[in-house]
Amino acid sequence: MLPRTIDKARAHLAGTLGEYIYDCSMDKALFETLGCNAEQFLQAVGVSLTDAEVLDLLVQTRIPEDKLKVHNQHIDQWHPTTPEGWDRFKEDLQKIAGGNPKVKSRTDLIDFEEGRFPGAK
Repeated sequence: MLPRTIDKARAHLAGTLGEYIYDCSMDKALFETLGCNAEQFLQAVGVSLTDAEVLDLLVQTRIPEDKLKVHNQHIDQWHPTTPEGWDRFKEDLQKIAGGNPKVKSRTDLIDFEEGRFPGAK
């Protein structure tokens, strides 16, 4: 999620974010893992030329493997938590993935939309 969130932050700073949402719940989970908040993340992106520079500014010491594992599992299994969230997910699933039953999470749907999910576009 780091490169995606950096891209959204760059678009936010440039005023070209469009329909995407910066500081969404997925972003917040990443910020928590990195030990920063949305504003600190934007500041790091604003002064960095590369993704590696952003990470270097935000993470002064290595993030423990167990913390990364928990974060990655959380992202891989990203599911709505409210009935309204499930309704939006079902609508997006139909619109983006044609109701593909293999798409089980919000992360799967993002990967499908961006061509990384098996059988996507």
